Amino acid sequence: MPRLVDHDQRRAELGAAAIRVILREGLAGVTVRGVAAEAGWSTGSLRHYFRNQHELQTYVVQATTDTLRGRVLPRLQRPRTASSVVEGAAMLVEEMLPLDAERREEYALWSAVVEWERQHPPEGGSVTWNEQRALYRLCIGLIRGHEPARELGQATLPHPDAEVELWAALLHTFVDGLASQIMNTPAQVPPDTAAQLLRSLLRAVPGARPVPG
Repeated sequence: MPRLVDHDQRRAELGAAAIRVILREGLAGVTVRGVAAEAGWSTGSLRHYFRNQHELQTYVVQATTDTLRGRVLPRLQRPRTASSVVEGAAMLVEEMLPLDAERREEYALWSAVVEWERQHPPEGGSVTWNEQRALYRLCIGLIRGHEPARELGQATLPHPDAEVELWAALLHTFVDGLASQIMNTPAQVPPDTAAQLLRSLLRAVPGARPVPG
């Protein structure tokens, strides 16, 4: 009897291989030939699943997005003990900064997703951008004393507090720039400096509760 093929498993293997390629070469390296070689397949076998590079990259970007959510969301949701609301918000935001090897990998994957969305703008705007803005909106809302959203998805809509919207936008812009500096000029912006800068910004939010002691 012919051996049964688990197509979902094979697609998962291809997704994992493509993620390894992204980490080495970026999204441009995700070609039919390149991913087939990484997975140990022939290009003919891979074309059984994806007819061209566009189909492959579409699948890989979704697999990468799912991987990022699977890695980052559990960290965002885990219980934390913080000395202040500002410190608690800073600890959440730090999950989006490339402060260690794991988060540097995630930054590289996130950059590939952003590059894909730039080339192929999704309807309704960037999903990754909207999800990140929701996190920053949630953090600023907490600092200003608002009831926290039960789920991150509930923070995707504009907040009724105009200061939350303004400072969420400022925080989003700040974090993107800070992450770029951490990656590109690590000697000038080491992790401890980045942590101090982040907390300085969050303490400047109008209505922020003072740090005890």
